[in-house]
Amino acid sequence: MLKLRKDQINKLKNKGNEYRHSDTSTNRAFTRYESVTAHMWRYACKARQHESKQLTNIRIPVNFRNRLQPPLPKWYFGCTVLPVVTTPTSGDIVSKPLSYTAEKLREAIDEVTDEYIRSCFVFLKNEPDLFKFRYFHIVGSNQGPFYGNPNICITDWTRVPLYGVDFRWGNEIYMVPGAIGYDGKAFILSGRDEDGSFLIPWRLQETHMDAFKKFFYDDI
Repeated sequence: MLKLRKDQINKLKNKGNEYRHSDTSTNRAFTRYESVTAHMWRYACKARQHESKQLTNIRIPVNFRNRLQPPLPKWYFGCTVLPVVTTPTSGDIVSKPLSYTAEKLREAIDEVTDEYIRSCFVFLKNEPDLFKFRYFHIVGSNQGPFYGNPNICITDWTRVPLYGVDFRWGNEIYMVPGAIGYDGKAFILSGRDEDGSFLIPWRLQETHMDAFKKFFYDDI
């Protein structure tokens, strides 16, 4: 379980935007998610001791609720997530400024337009078997791409209302995912006290975790 204070998150965000190019996508500053995820990806590559030419991808689940035109109604209840992937080399991620990796994330996220979403609907509607698209090995599924080393998947839950659900049992003590399915998977959650902090459940091979945590915190 990684923990980031508000000041640490702001340092990473400032670092990500320090060398941002003027032609960056729509010239928007990189978000907290993009900056923290870029930092995690960099040191996952380093802790895993990748060669510089090693390709590594990140799977980013993108909420498209407001990306459709017109947007989905506020009362719509259902899954509105599409995954996108970007695949640079580990050498570029480790050696180039944090803005390089944040920009790779931004480019992938910005691909999820109204046209892209509707083309996915058409594609999936015409597929006779959707089972093959399950993206990691779970009970009853032995197919699908492998999302472990050298790849990662980091899901942004900072806008999900995780706290304050009234079950008549008093305030919740702790709120995190019950399980993390595979090596390289993480969630970014808002801290319990609404103080701008992050909690990050993060699964890596045990042999890589100590090195990752050292790299991760030493460079903030």
